[in-house]
Amino acid sequence: MFWRKKKKSAAQNRDEIIAKAKAVAAAKTQEIGEDTLSEIRNALLAKENAPMAQAKAKIMQMDQDKLNDHLKYWMQDK
Repeated sequence: MFWRKKKKSAAQNRDEIIAKAKAVAAAKTQEIGEDTLSEIRNALLAKENAPMAQAKAKIMQMDQDKLNDHLKYWMQDK
């Protein structure tokens, strides 16, 4: 059996979507409070600058074959 797809209503243009998103963001900012948002921003920045996050970033940038070799040797030593 074949069903026809429902036709979508007229698509909103980009400017309307952006305006609606900005309005929602402003309302949520008022609801949550600027102090709480700044605390969240600071916590996220601290987490990104943490030593573990920096180490993960360095490992991801390393040559993967060389990294695999080093890990194999390291596991054999244990």
